[in-house]
Amino acid sequence: MTVPLRPTPMDLTMHDMAQVHPSISQTIGVILHLEGTTPALSELRRHVASHLESEPRLTHYLRGPGLKARWHHDPTPDLNHRVREQHLPSGEQHLETALTGLVAHPLPDTGPLWDIWLLAGYAPERYAICLRAHHSTQDGMGLLGTLTTLFGTAPAPTTQPAPRAGAGAYLGTVRSMLTASATNNVWNDTALPLTGHRDISWAHVPTQRLRQAATARGGDTNDGFLATLSGALRTWTSQSWPRGADRPLPAITMVNLRRAEEHDRPGNYCTFTPAPLPCHEPTADGRLDHIIAATRTAKDPTRHKAMRSVMDLVPARAFQALATRLTTPDRATITTSYLAIHRPLRYKQDPVTRIQPFNWLPRHQPASIVACSYNGTTSVCFVTDAALPGLNQLPSLFHDAVDELPHPLNDPQVPGQPPHTGVTLPAPAADRNTTTVIDFALIKDILVQQGNLPAAPITPRATQAQAGIDSLAVALLSMNLEDRMGVVITEHELATAPTVGDLVNLVAQRAASPSTTRARESRAPAHRQIDHTQ
Repeated sequence: MTVPLRPTPMDLTMHDMAQVHPSISQTIGVILHLEGTTPALSELRRHVASHLESEPRLTHYLRGPGLKARWHHDPTPDLNHRVREQHLPSGEQHLETALTGLVAHPLPDTGPLWDIWLLAGYAPERYAICLRAHHSTQDGMGLLGTLTTLFGTAPAPTTQPAPRAGAGAYLGTVRSMLTASATNNVWNDTALPLTGHRDISWAHVPTQRLRQAATARGGDTNDGFLATLSGALRTWTSQSWPRGADRPLPAITMVNLRRAEEHDRPGNYCTFTPAPLPCHEPTADGRLDHIIAATRTAKDPTRHKAMRSVMDLVPARAFQALATRLTTPDRATITTSYLAIHRPLRYKQDPVTRIQPFNWLPRHQPASIVACSYNGTTSVCFVTDAALPGLNQLPSLFHDAVDELPHPLNDPQVPGQPPHTGVTLPAPAADRNTTTVIDFALIKDILVQQGNLPAAPITPRATQAQAGIDSLAVALLSMNLEDRMGVVITEHELATAPTVGDLVNLVAQRAASPSTTRARESRAPAHRQIDHTQ
């Protein structure tokens, strides 16, 4: 497997931070909830061992002092030390206690920095698998790639040419990075200084509520998540933090810059961009509009190209200096991330029914909040500084803010906590006439803007080959139809359309059929990742 010759500036900065501040954990991870008979630990170890050769993130780690560290390869890490189990007493509360403890438990201190824990006994025919890793060797999308290797069957993405970026995109990228580290004086209250002691908690909400509220106004699920978070923080600041009340709260969101050919590489291929949270806006509609406008630039493929070029060219020491600015109390920001998994994951024949992410809290930061959408549920992890009064109540406030989101017409209220069920797909927007929405212009826009295809060859009479529509473009189209409209059509089905016009007709006809969004159970497991956020 190909691995990077040199770590990225983000890798080296994270590695250096870990050495300078060893008491600050950089552990990130995911908790998979599965239905089925708990496997034997020896069986799970054999399963992981069979994938080591194809998953460099499990066999590489940074070794060396600070910014001079380089990748080191350990092809046979000790799985007796890295794949372990906990047998818990009966009861969901014992699982929550175990998960909270694992988030804080140290990673292995030699060799590759990851481990896997099998948790069982808390409920019949259910168990959990917790994958943990150090942020210097895996970013969010890399972690999802590891999940794909171990628990999915998706093929590796194909290479796609990157768009050209003009001078404006480069200038905008640099300006955004400097803006993110500007002085804001929101969190540096001398009476309540940030201590670094953290609280961790989760909220679980229906993805469709976030998606429908945002797509009705031209956004996506990530926008719905950020707008809801803004509503929760608006309530909290008004009650407990006057310094942040009635003003936008400074925040950054992580942006995935990993190229298709880098899908298997360890390390961090991401950057950050400002995403101020409109907590000053009194209405949910207003917060959605603010967020959708703020994130539009970060979704532009040419801006992605500029961000990646800047990341490749900036010296590690300069990136470290910028990160140090971000971790000073007067410049502190809220960190947000959003991940989406659009196809079922399994261990053997046991389906993964829910995924909980967890994150770390950087030095002098008030909160780090990551959301992961899977199987109709978005699980949100809140890691907050314990010195901030009442901020550990964010999960409850987040649920309240979901209830404030606008409902599409004729869409029934969906309960906030999903049941433990098999892998199913959430229903689409109720009674929506998608045939009037899905047309040639929309499909072409997705292929050009999200698939980075040239516009000229995409005509109704062109074959898919003539239009330049390859397997990756088909996968991106399928993913966008699902994420933006709740319409699920597999890549294989889309690829059968002879011409672009036939492709448009297929999508429009299938979108008009309610059964389109309920066919997920019968499909073979597959996995795709949202490309525009970490």
